[in-house]
Amino acid sequence: MSTPSVVPATAPGTVRAPGWWRRNRWALAALPVALALTFVASGDRVRTLWWEQDLRRPTVVEPGATVAFQQDVRDGLGGTVPLAVEVGLDGVADAAALPDGMELPTGTRAVRVDLTLSADPDVVLVGCFLAVRDADGTRYDYVASAWGAWQPVSPCVPQDATGPWPSLGDLDDGVSPGDAGQAPRPATWSVSPVVVVPQDVEVTDVVLWWQLPQHVRLEVGR
Repeated sequence: MSTPSVVPATAPGTVRAPGWWRRNRWALAALPVALALTFVASGDRVRTLWWEQDLRRPTVVEPGATVAFQQDVRDGLGGTVPLAVEVGLDGVADAAALPDGMELPTGTRAVRVDLTLSADPDVVLVGCFLAVRDADGTRYDYVASAWGAWQPVSPCVPQDATGPWPSLGDLDDGVSPGDAGQAPRPATWSVSPVVVVPQDVEVTDVVLWWQLPQHVRLEVGR
């Protein structure tokens, strides 16, 4: 009696998992588009920040004229408060007398900027910035404490009658306002901040601002 032959079972074919490149081919194909969109979005943010952090939106005032400047200024509570002020430039000249303690570096001089401003006594104006510029647009900022002198922190308001200060949010209850004990700010007043510039600089305009990019540009008469 013959013994039937045993036919070995055929081993199933080996099934290989698809390679990494194949599994991720669609994601890889979309990657350049995603990167491009990311760069565009980042570029927009950079352009926005760059634009908002410089003097881009001027309100120009011709020599001898005044201007009514308005702006909604961000406050410490996440909102905005209206700012309304009239500004005029009375003149720019070498300072006849330096602020107490000021010692000018060699090769520099001090210029006095005479401004007249008008605003409602309840308008918050503390926190302004001031600078002078030459014909090339080079800016020389007002610095309250430098070269040994102490000038008012805000160059656009009277030191002894600043008017209301901006809100500090939750800190308001624990901090005395900067105008505590002061007389109300007058409806119209004059200030004369001093700015240090290189000896050979000719000042062509004065810039005053609270929050960039808006600002007042006051042209200096020839």
